[in-house]
Amino acid sequence: MDTDINTEKNTPPSGGGDGGAASEGQLLVRVFTARGGIPVKDALVTVLPHDKSLPSPQAVLLTDESGKTRTVSLPAPPRSLSLSPADTSVFPAELPYSLYTVKIEREGFYTLTNINVRIFSGITAIQDADLVPRAEELPRAYYLDDGTYVEGEEGTDL
Repeated sequence: MDTDINTEKNTPPSGGGDGGAASEGQLLVRVFTARGGIPVKDALVTVLPHDKSLPSPQAVLLTDESGKTRTVSLPAPPRSLSLSPADTSVFPAELPYSLYTVKIEREGFYTLTNINVRIFSGITAIQDADLVPRAEELPRAYYLDDGTYVEGEEGTDL
């Protein structure tokens, strides 16, 4: 099953190499809950570039039953920038990676936004996300005075 919502914006400029031409890195997002114990299906993942010259959003994806998006290619600076020290005489120095914001949403959970996600040319970045359920979505439970554990709304017949 292809989980793309909008594939047109998932195609970065072509190119590669180190001659200053556009290059790509990849991003895979894995979404879970219960501290990584339960995958979250159908989470909406939006990838937004920090570089305002790029189309926004760069990718809009859904997670599958294992909590993963498909791997998406994103524009990144040439790999050669990460192979030598930055020129500190130039401010700001050219970074060897692109920065993105990854926003993850799913009904019944708090929205999670990861900023400054780094994408390097030729590398697949794996972004793990642990969503927290909203309190109103959790089952209600309480203890009676005699120590009995009861699930459901207090004062209702179970």
